[in-house]
Amino acid sequence: MRKGRLLDTKGMVKVSGIKPNGTTKRFYKEVSISPMGDGWTVMLDGRPLITEDKHRFIVPTASAASAIAYEWDVQGERIKPFVMPLMSLAATAIDVDRKKIVGKLLKYVDTDSLCYRVDSPASLAKMQKKFWDPVLNYFRDEHGLTIYTTEGIASLSQPAETKLEIARFIDETSNFELACLKAVAEVGYSTMLGIAVVHRKVSMKDTYNAAMAERLFQVRKWGEVKGPYGHGIELEYPRLHIASAINFLNFIHDDFAPLASKTTVYEES
Repeated sequence: MRKGRLLDTKGMVKVSGIKPNGTTKRFYKEVSISPMGDGWTVMLDGRPLITEDKHRFIVPTASAASAIAYEWDVQGERIKPFVMPLMSLAATAIDVDRKKIVGKLLKYVDTDSLCYRVDSPASLAKMQKKFWDPVLNYFRDEHGLTIYTTEGIASLSQPAETKLEIARFIDETSNFELACLKAVAEVGYSTMLGIAVVHRKVSMKDTYNAAMAERLFQVRKWGEVKGPYGHGIELEYPRLHIASAINFLNFIHDDFAPLASKTTVYEES
């Protein structure tokens, strides 16, 4: 292992040393988890991880650490960060710039996709109502918020009281919840959808349908295009991010029994 690129001076594994294009050769055999600080960390051959910003890689629960350890464990000869979504969410949370992320999420409020409807075709309008209204009604019915919607391209501005409550919901999130909220909001262009997910008010299937309603409508109307330039990545990449965010929320809130405290599934030939 090249110490300068993959290890710091204390022998901790630098996540920043893993190339994002998936060409870094696997340099470890054994993956395990271990208590550290006020949570758990992932160990590669007994060495803990540090993030890109040189923070110790610590997640709240053993189940979260085990799930991330599994992502490391199933890597082949080359490490592919782009198929490690839970690791990515955790690293984002640990190195989080809350002010920057919160500011971006608040900008979405007046342009939240769930508030902008079509009047035609009727089938798409019906689809939007089916998938979007339950999310908005959660804020209206359970929190008494006024949320405007509009048809067409006319811009709207939500009431100041609504914006303050949305800001409060975001401020109440932990860094790990905020990373999940951000992931969902970016897929669906909807801060309110992200908050509803963090509040456990939307199922994984309904979250995907809400985030992808218009794209799903186009596929159903015109058919799915197969092949490397088809709809596959366009439809499945968002599904991966949504599923990962919701699963990660489960892991950080429900301390399931660890998948494995110590595993070895890779052997050099």
